[in-house]
Amino acid sequence: MAKRRGKAKHQPNPPRDERHPGVNHYRIKSPKVYSSYPYTSYEPHEVGCFQTDIERNVLPCSSDMFPRFESNINLPIDLNEGLEEYYERKGMDSNRLASSLPLWQRFLKWITISDFDLSSVDFVARRGILKYIGHTLYDFYKTPWLFKVCKYNGKIYMYEPTPEDRCKSIVKKDPQCRKYMYWGKKFEDTVTSSKEEMSGSYRMVRSNVGRYKVLLGAEVDAVRVQEREESDDVVIEKVLQGCADCSVEHCKLLNRCRYYSSDNATELIEIKTCVKRQVKNKTSFGWLQSYLAGVKTLIFGFRDNEGLVHSMEEYNVKEVPLKADWDGGAMFGLISGVLNWLNQHVDEGCSGTLQYCGAERHAIEFRKNDHEGHFLPDWFTKHLLSKENRMKSADLNGSFM
Repeated sequence: MAKRRGKAKHQPNPPRDERHPGVNHYRIKSPKVYSSYPYTSYEPHEVGCFQTDIERNVLPCSSDMFPRFESNINLPIDLNEGLEEYYERKGMDSNRLASSLPLWQRFLKWITISDFDLSSVDFVARRGILKYIGHTLYDFYKTPWLFKVCKYNGKIYMYEPTPEDRCKSIVKKDPQCRKYMYWGKKFEDTVTSSKEEMSGSYRMVRSNVGRYKVLLGAEVDAVRVQEREESDDVVIEKVLQGCADCSVEHCKLLNRCRYYSSDNATELIEIKTCVKRQVKNKTSFGWLQSYLAGVKTLIFGFRDNEGLVHSMEEYNVKEVPLKADWDGGAMFGLISGVLNWLNQHVDEGCSGTLQYCGAERHAIEFRKNDHEGHFLPDWFTKHLLSKENRMKSADLNGSFM
């Protein structure tokens, strides 16, 4: 008599990462889980500054060369003036600057020009990348984001492939956003005085997030500068050298340039605009953006639905979390958790995408690209190799002395 077969045991589904080799998921937890992170231990130290001209060339400078915040502003401000002309000019500039350095490569260019020592950091990224990761906890709209990641010589590099496309997709979903984006730009231009030949001002900072050291590049909207009376307060700090094997003409000219550092007291400022009822949701985003770069002051221009700014208010960045219903430590805790998780899954010489898909799945995905190595430009890797060879040569010469 045939033996009766028992009921087959249920086999659990394998973990998601096993079902999709090369894909790893970081499950986002509640803010309470991350809230113990001591965000006040994050202390960004400035390691350099630069501006970009209208051709997007990188020009090292000191922070007191950044746009100045105007103390006497006449209200109300009409943010609609020049809207169509701005987008028409922007379209023309996009075609003209198609072959110039993209934003993320401008930070790499600063590294080569300043000969910055990357042995002191583990991650290199734009400040905005960590901002989007951390703010995922409190983003009411659950905005999706996608970044490229690679590891080269033990350092993890992160960049946003097409920030312009992200803006276009936002406008496509809501045509009103085209106007809102211009209003923010218009308000910033109205309350600052900047040189027309410059297109952006950036600060490079180094700090610790959890167990890792990060080098961040951050755009700065404006500064307040307390001028010193002494005539000799500006000193020559360093003679810059052009990049080895670099074909960019302005970089060769830097052999004859000098970098001046000022002792003037400089207060960094972040500028935002919104309707006043939105400020509660906007401050978490603005605070994280400012805190990551070491910006001291956050200024909001409160507008109506027609684009007229009727009032302005300043916030001390360090004091903002003390009055908020969100947790700054939780946002930094999430950033620290993601960096730690990412370091475990990004292999040397390989690249992949780091993505958050939005509300439908509260997880961050890292997808390896097995058919692609690092994405760093040749002129940057040549600089790193040249620097490594110089250091080896110096060590060798030192051993014979």
